[in-house]
Amino acid sequence: MKMLKLLAMAAALTLGAGVAHAQGPGNPVLVGSENSPDLRGPDDRAKNLDNARDAAITRPRPTSSRARPAKPEDVVAGAEVRDSKGVVIGTVESVSMAAAVVASPGGKVEVPLEAFGINNKGLLVGMTKAAFDAVVAQAGKPPG
Repeated sequence: MKMLKLLAMAAALTLGAGVAHAQGPGNPVLVGSENSPDLRGPDDRAKNLDNARDAAITRPRPTSSRARPAKPEDVVAGAEVRDSKGVVIGTVESVSMAAAVVASPGGKVEVPLEAFGINNKGLLVGMTKAAFDAVVAQAGKPPG
């Protein structure tokens, strides 16, 4: 009888080891857990990053109403020039290496390129229309 019990135990241990071995290497995974292979979809992380990058590149950028210094290539003949409040004061008539001639109803005046700013509406100068008109009027007076 003892021998039969020993054989039964040996068989149980052998079968138990065989069943454990049949599960394969690695840690067991509970069905329904987030790491379960049956619940995992395709890995779309790289595709999602590509889509986000493409959307950012093609999305229209908002234009800023904040003024920044104008680059020399921003100052071109025919461009409108506005005062510090956004009122049109004239147009650029011509551009040289250092200055632009701005024509206004009161006359023409040469403005250094570094005096221009730019925003989403176009070229700006840092003074009001009244102050600009006063400068134009003073420039038109004969010396003396």
